[in-house]
Amino acid sequence: MADKILVAYYSKTGHTKAAAQKIAKAAGGALHEIVPTKEYPASYVATVAVAKWEQLKNEKPALNDKVQGFEDYNVVLVGFPIWWFTCPQLIKTFMESYDFTGKTVYPFCTHGGSGPKNSTRDIRSICPVADVKECFDATKDLTDAKIKNWLGLD
Repeated sequence: MADKILVAYYSKTGHTKAAAQKIAKAAGGALHEIVPTKEYPASYVATVAVAKWEQLKNEKPALNDKVQGFEDYNVVLVGFPIWWFTCPQLIKTFMESYDFTGKTVYPFCTHGGSGPKNSTRDIRSICPVADVKECFDATKDLTDAKIKNWLGLD
């Protein structure tokens, strides 16, 4: 049976969205935007403060909608910006909202220079029932060849 691939992502500024669209096209996956019920502030400084507060308090922002037919996907690619050296709390909400038992998870991130940092470790701790691969840095030089190599599709 061929893999059924979901590419779920959260994007504040559009960088992660652009990466997710390119990855979904190269991987042949369905695209799903992860949307919080409450938008983050428009200001970068305010967003950074909210993100730090969520992390310190281990708050899990609510999601706006659900992935229809999530159980049918066996490969889930999860994209996000790096906030405070890891994935946003919103991604943790997403990961805890579904049953990932037996699924393969490929995290990918965008960032302003910090790299993936603690995101792989943190996603593995949130989702121990899945086979979580190393986080892919989708910030620059995102080519179809690199995407396919990361996913083992080449």
